[in-house]
Amino acid sequence: MNRRLLFRLGLLALSCILLVADAKAGDRNTDTPKRYRVIFNSDGHGVFKDAEGNLEQWIENLFGPLENSHVDALFWCDGAGGNTANYDSRVLERSGARVGKTDPKLQALINQGNDPPLVVVREARKRKIDVFYSFRINDIHDAFMADERPTFKIEHPEWLLGKKKYGAVTSYPTALNFAFKEVRDLKFRAMEEILTKYDFDGLEIDFLRSAPYFLPGTVKKNAPLLTELITRYHRLILRQSRKRGRRLQLAVRVDESLAACARDGFEVAKWINRGLVDHVILGSGVIDIEIEEFRKLARPRNVHVYPCLYGWPSRYSPIPRKLAAATALNYWNQGADGIYLFNWFPHTQNNSEQTGPWMASMLDRIGDPARLRATESELMFVVDRGRPAGEYPSNWLHCVLPTALETGKPLSLRLRVRENLATQASSLSLGVQVDNLQSEDRIAVTLGGKTITDWKPAGKNRLETEIPASLITRGDNPVTLELVQQSKASGTDRVARAVELNVRR
Repeated sequence: MNRRLLFRLGLLALSCILLVADAKAGDRNTDTPKRYRVIFNSDGHGVFKDAEGNLEQWIENLFGPLENSHVDALFWCDGAGGNTANYDSRVLERSGARVGKTDPKLQALINQGNDPPLVVVREARKRKIDVFYSFRINDIHDAFMADERPTFKIEHPEWLLGKKKYGAVTSYPTALNFAFKEVRDLKFRAMEEILTKYDFDGLEIDFLRSAPYFLPGTVKKNAPLLTELITRYHRLILRQSRKRGRRLQLAVRVDESLAACARDGFEVAKWINRGLVDHVILGSGVIDIEIEEFRKLARPRNVHVYPCLYGWPSRYSPIPRKLAAATALNYWNQGADGIYLFNWFPHTQNNSEQTGPWMASMLDRIGDPARLRATESELMFVVDRGRPAGEYPSNWLHCVLPTALETGKPLSLRLRVRENLATQASSLSLGVQVDNLQSEDRIAVTLGGKTITDWKPAGKNRLETEIPASLITRGDNPVTLELVQQSKASGTDRVARAVELNVRR
């Protein structure tokens, strides 16, 4: 065998080794991304603010509640909203810089070598928790928070959507128009800096902070532009995976149904089928999430699906413990790969949200439906309620409540219960809330086609009655409300606000 042939064989062997290494580090077809029991999304603003500049307290606020819990991954947002930065960035200006009000406590930490992303990655590694940077790609808090409004929006008003009508709602004036290449390029460069400068395990693109992304009537035409941007993020993930010799991951947060995603320009099926994403997170503020339709797309491609369990969903503010437990069980029964927590603030020291103790105590059970059933004695299943809003023009498309009742016109609703309550419940009570309810009003309620009777007052504007577990179907239970008689003492609308099933076990 001559030297030239040996040399060529050596090059071929080396190429094969490099190809295998690249595949292990970056090829989405060679392995499956990690599945997380619980993903904890941390809004960096709250835990940082409550620490009042104390580094150790900030670390405790962020990581203390996650220890000995089911949280396998931390999706960390720096708290600035993606237009400015609460870290040492050369792409985005510091929050407050435009108005001369940067945070001196943040600057002090950076000067000490404690740039927040460095600290978060370091502390996550110590605790063996995967950590993603969560990027709010089109956040609109800067519409009412001057310190988060960047100079680029002042200098380029043409990049903004402005106040436009999307169905029944009006967009926030500072939402960006992603039809502009300059906008997409800026949002790419910000994440390119994050993934090259800091050792995160992955990146979350949070599309629900916030829609809309294009002018009314242009969404379908421009949707491929968001797919193109996701493709660029995917390639960035691949490059960084190869450089680090390990598989980095890409997650996206989108609407709660495929129909809603289409209205916002999120071509989720293409993202999944093309192998661009590893995790799909569903919903923001809604309770009923269509997990099954996403699972059909995701499972053949080894993509994981996580419903978002929000901190104050459907105007339950904050979410009651029994509603959090019931909603998580519904999600597990619908085939969720894990639970994604958003706007949960479980830290106990100086918690401005005042939800720390009970939220922290659920983190060691919410990732295991069997443990949830064994430890939570009360559950509350509810009819989802809400309306599309300026930052969520396509959320809550299925919601009917709140709605004014009209005499003689039944209002049709859906109560989703995916647990088998016949084998679990010791008592069940059905409650309704109707604003401006008068003692002489008559409200007729059916559940699964059967009339519910024996209603008793349960506080202002609320009625309640005990029901047998046999009335509840494991699935979507049809409910109707009808104003049979309205008291002449008040001509004000009777607004159906809530339907709640309380379960004691």
